[in-house]
Parts: sequence; C-alpha cells; structure tokens
Amino acid sequence: MVTLVRAELGKAAATRSFWVIGAIGVVFCVGWAALDVFVFGGRSEDAYGMAQQGYLFALILGILLTAGEYRHQTITWAFLVTPGRGRVITAKLVTNAVIGAVLGIAAVIVTAPAAAIMLSATDRAVYTPGVPGVLVASVLTTALWGVFGAALGLLIRNQTAAVVIAFVWFFYVEWVLIALVPAVGRWTPTGVSKAVIGMSRAGFATPGDLLPQWAAIVVFLAYCGVVAAGARVISVRRDVT
Repeated sequence: MVTLVRAELGKAAATRSFWVIGAIGVVFCVGWAALDVFVFGGRSEDAYGMAQQGYLFALILGILLTAGEYRHQTITWAFLVTPGRGRVITAKLVTNAVIGAVLGIAAVIVTAPAAAIMLSATDRAVYTPGVPGVLVASVLTTALWGVFGAALGLLIRNQTAAVVIAFVWFFYVEWVLIALVPAVGRWTPTGVSKAVIGMSRAGFATPGDLLPQWAAIVVFLAYCGVVAAGARVISVRRDVT
C-alpha cells in the first residue's frame, strides 16, 4: 500500500494542476482571512479558521486526479498491474487525504501569520486559547475534503460533470436550502466542515447554529466514509472502459 501511495503522489506532483490549484488555494485562504478581519469583523479564531477555506481546492484536486484517470485511461493500467482493484482505490483515497493535509498545512503556514498581522493592525487579539485547535482542525477538514473529492471523481468518472456538480451544490443548492430551511445549514457538508473548526456561524445568507464540534466531526467523517465506501464498491465492480 505504501508503494502504491508513493506512486500516486508522484503522479499527482507531476501534474501542473496540482501546483497551480494548490497555490491558488493558499492565496484564497489569505484573501478570506482579510475579508473576515476587515469586512466581517469576526472573532480571532474565525480569522485563523480561514485557513480551512482551501477545502474547495482540495475537493477539486481530488476530483481532477481521480476522474482524470478515467479520462486518460491510466486507471486501466493501474488495475491491470495491481492485484485487486480495491487496493488501487484505497491508495487513491489515502493519497488525496495526504494531498489535502499538505494543502491544509501550507494554508495554515501562510494564513496564520497573515491573520496575526491583520488582527494586530486592527488592534484585536492576535492569539486566543482556541487558535491552535482551529489550525489543527483546518488541516483535518482539508484532508477530508480531499478524500471527498477523490471519491466523487471515482463515482462520477467524468471530470467536467463532477466539477460542475460540486460547484452547483456548494454555490447554489446549499444556499437555496439554507434560505428555505435555515436549520438545514448545520447538516450540510459545508456547515459541518465549519463546525469542525469551531467557526461562530455558518457563513450563509441566513446562518443557523452550527453543530457541536464533536458531533460535526462524527457527521463529517460519516459523509466522507459513505462516499468513499460507495466509490470503492462501485469502482471494484463496474467496467472501466
């Protein structure tokens, strides 16, 4: 399994999209931290929590890396040379968890000092006891979003369709659901993800109370587990051509 994961990481690092999307994701996090400090006026923990905003890019990377294998038919060779399709799928999911974690760590390394500088410039608390937990949770959620994206790519197989579905859900469907039934916000993937890092509100047009952190972790793990298990079962059984 370690050999398979290393091979998958090597393939990912060899693609231009890996570096471009990752870099944009880190910059995106800093931009959100600036918005939180200078526009929204959120808590100090919320500013540091913007390191988690790279989740969308971990999701997209996961989709592109797995669905792209079906597009280029490279996954066929992986299945042929590796005993058991399940091992290949598991390796891809683990790889994208690692990639998500690396993206999360990079976002924390860049966003944390930027947030501290901006908070200091506005005469607000630069550090609070909750900050370390927020940063650790940001890395955890970004890693899980990488798994979610990889599983989604394996399920749908078409890169364009998978990315479009993800964007429609996160930028339209969730907002409509929250507007119609605000209480749903705490159960959506985005709302649960924000609760994991302990953000003070869902961040939607009509924010509702978020789940307790422990409950959010359980629900988020369940979401990722269900999608990943579905991707593994379907990928093992269906024809790759």
